[in-house]
Amino acid sequence: MSAMRLAKLLENAPLEGHTTFGVQQRARYLIEVNDLHELYEAVEFARDNHLELLVLGGGSNVLFVRDFPGLIVIIKLVGIVREGANKLWVAAGENWHDLVEWTLANHLYGLENLALIPGTVGAAPIQNIGAYGVEVEQFVTRVRAFDTHLAEAVDFERSDCDFAYRDSLFKRAPRGRYIVLEVEFELSAVDSPVLTYAPLAERFAADGAVTAEKVFDAVCEIRRSKLPDPKLIGNAGSFFKNPVVSAGKLDQIRAQNFDVPAFPIDEGDFYKLSAAWLLDAAGWKGKTRGVAGVYENHALVLVNLGGATGEDLFLLAQEMSSSILQRFGLALQPEVLIV
Repeated sequence: MSAMRLAKLLENAPLEGHTTFGVQQRARYLIEVNDLHELYEAVEFARDNHLELLVLGGGSNVLFVRDFPGLIVIIKLVGIVREGANKLWVAAGENWHDLVEWTLANHLYGLENLALIPGTVGAAPIQNIGAYGVEVEQFVTRVRAFDTHLAEAVDFERSDCDFAYRDSLFKRAPRGRYIVLEVEFELSAVDSPVLTYAPLAERFAADGAVTAEKVFDAVCEIRRSKLPDPKLIGNAGSFFKNPVVSAGKLDQIRAQNFDVPAFPIDEGDFYKLSAAWLLDAAGWKGKTRGVAGVYENHALVLVNLGGATGEDLFLLAQEMSSSILQRFGLALQPEVLIV
């Protein structure tokens, strides 16, 4: 298929407005798709022209360090269909936070701890988004994705998705293999707030009538106090994953007088450490390297202070990671997709 047949196709397209980092890289080709027919045509165009394919939703979890030589597809598929009492099919292009608000307005509960996470619904199972004691895998029952190798839509049950911490089958697959079309969620009609995240539990310790709405409001308040608005300051939220270590490694770190917060997983055999604490202890909060920096209120958030390139931010991230390896013997892994 030639470019002439894709009326909405852009060439040498700027990416600044398509990612929350706002870096000034470009894509050889870019197209927004609003329905399945447009998506199939875009995939066919990439295949026929031997182009690397990359799918973006809200662009809130990606850092471009170079111009992209292939085709970027922006997913704009929308729609919410309620099935029965508690199930929803939600199109991949729906805004995630808007969905959380919709569920509360319709008396469906479970997603409130995931409020204000930027991005789209399609990215949620790919990244297995999580925050404040909840991960989206708890509510995903099926993911419908277009398999570009088979050229057909495929349904994945929850067990097929191979969810892990900020990870899934879709994230590990070769880039461009699966394009999430819609996600099925099973929520609860019972308002039963999750308060396993310590600051939430402390906030509501004296409240005998905690509701999902109250948790939603508290999560929004906490996120706004810690994280910059990407509309004002370019960022992608948490840049690194929280490292997971053995009990022995945790003992080694604490033996060096580092009282790092640790959360037991797998029945206490392993612990998840706070990457934000590690970076803060290493003095990274508020540091800058030219127009690339670390947010003054959260050491886990890299920020574009205006005009930073993807390479500027990537080099800063490498410097931060190296310092943690040297100081704590831990290798931080990026949560953000680096392209």
